[in-house]
Amino acid sequence: MANGSAARRELRADRPELSPPAVLEGQATIFEIERDRRPLAGALLPAPLPPVKALLTDFARYTSENRWHQKVHEPMARVLRVAATWLGAGTVFREDDLRAMHRVFGGTGRIRGLLAFLNQREQLVTSPPRRNRHETFVQRTIAAFPPRISDELGTWVGVLRGASRPHHRVTDYATMRRYLIYLAAPLADWTTRYTTLRQVTEADVTAAVTAVKGPRAHERAVAIRSLFRALKHTKLVFADPTRGVRVTRQELLPTTLAPDRLAGLLETSSKPATRLVLALVALHATTGSDLRNLVLCDVLLTRRQLLIRRPHGRHVVHLDNTTDDLLHAWLRYRHQRWPRTVNAHLLVTRQTASATDPVSAAYVYRRFDPAGLTLRAVRADRILDEARETEDPVHLVRVFGISITTAMKYIHAAHPHRARPVPR
Repeated sequence: MANGSAARRELRADRPELSPPAVLEGQATIFEIERDRRPLAGALLPAPLPPVKALLTDFARYTSENRWHQKVHEPMARVLRVAATWLGAGTVFREDDLRAMHRVFGGTGRIRGLLAFLNQREQLVTSPPRRNRHETFVQRTIAAFPPRISDELGTWVGVLRGASRPHHRVTDYATMRRYLIYLAAPLADWTTRYTTLRQVTEADVTAAVTAVKGPRAHERAVAIRSLFRALKHTKLVFADPTRGVRVTRQELLPTTLAPDRLAGLLETSSKPATRLVLALVALHATTGSDLRNLVLCDVLLTRRQLLIRRPHGRHVVHLDNTTDDLLHAWLRYRHQRWPRTVNAHLLVTRQTASATDPVSAAYVYRRFDPAGLTLRAVRADRILDEARETEDPVHLVRVFGISITTAMKYIHAAHPHRARPVPR
């Protein structure tokens, strides 16, 4: 042991106390190339310069104030140390470089906390926004078709994205991805027989729609109708082969949950965030999007209200005693756990506390897994329970902020006699 300690002291004595950065300040870049950062993973780091030490100290203070776990702090600190030693502590770091080093080092968790720290110090160049994964799927799927049909599908995508109809609502890529999934079988069949979608007839469309049953037939009909209406709008087809196709959608009425399944719902978790989510859905029928998009300025504590902002308008939730107590408990926990978070959303997690993003949809929906329920089922049960107490759809609209069409669906489910045709 003595010999080993002496050897380590000699090794430290041989290492220089200060080491210059590998890249000189002001050094120009001739051209960009993807770097191989794998040798950095096991490299012995030199002694850091005083500016690098100061930067690491500030980062340690930042992580301590935000209550980071040590297992999250250590890989982030190593990435920062390597980058600062390589480029200098006073430089502006590129997000792509930090993410690449984080992947090479095999760090756990997300790097957004380190990015938020550097962004606050104005030492970060953010990467250009990545292409949406749904957009990538759409472009890749369209490119796999023969050239002429691929061009026609590209025109359809352009129309849905507002290229030729600037005053119409833009369709998101997630919807177009579903359309392409519904169109997969018909397009595969038409591609083997035709060289252009102009050759598709009404009989082809009818055969494609009737090949499936139930909701799938309606979904396929909607996708085919969207495709050919766009091609007709751009005058790529002379006649719309979907004009004579009619598919009635089977409307499923909401169903109620057994009382024993809802009993003790709040007791399935002791976490303040989970209990608040369960109460807001089970008592006030909020949606997953409502919960994700709530921000602190929408919480009106003195009035015991929540302001929910939806695309079609605003809805005010009047809190009962139970939900109000759970809201206060969550706000206290949130302040104690992340006192310096910059995230303005009501719900935050360890991953989003150091950023400004809302929690993921999966986070909200998983709150109901321990009870063996789903958010949609609990929400539908709450609205249906209210519909049994009244036959007035306007009351449901005011209480839950739903549309009159949705309210009538719940009224018909709770009071079947209301669904009968009105006598003339």
